[in-house]
Amino acid sequence: MNAISSFPSSSLVSASLRKQAPQSKLKILSIYKIKPSVLTSSKPTKTHFDKLLSVLQYGAFLAAVEAPAALAVTGENNNEEDLLTTLLYGAIIAFGYLFIAPPIIMNWMRLRWYKRKFLEMYLQFMFTFIFFPGLLLWAPFINFRKLPRDPTMEFPWSTPKDDPNIPLYKDR
Repeated sequence: MNAISSFPSSSLVSASLRKQAPQSKLKILSIYKIKPSVLTSSKPTKTHFDKLLSVLQYGAFLAAVEAPAALAVTGENNNEEDLLTTLLYGAIIAFGYLFIAPPIIMNWMRLRWYKRKFLEMYLQFMFTFIFFPGLLLWAPFINFRKLPRDPTMEFPWSTPKDDPNIPLYKDR
């Protein structure tokens, strides 16, 4: 009756309920929407959330011990690189991005355009998206159109002479 007497008096809880046996405590506690810890099992069960929480706390402790947050203040990690080295690395990366990779990608697409499967097509379009500025830079200078068979034709867009023995185009 100790737990019941600690509740505030209410019109919902009558005196007859207070005098009932201890099994009626559940009924009174359900009226007040309170779950008693006394009536649960004595062995606490760990849920998946509790396990995850303890693992996260342990990981946060290990991260705090391994890499302290004050490194920026102490200057241990303040390794300065000179401007020339940074510009040189940037120029090497830009040269590869704009002048080396796009012709390789364009030739790969030319060779495999009608033979490719889904994954290869996905990779080709992915590289097209990634290296788009370089492909735009190279597009006016790389021509994959077939060359004319007629030796008198100077350009692929020239009109051939009407000779039935000469095929219009030759493969590369």
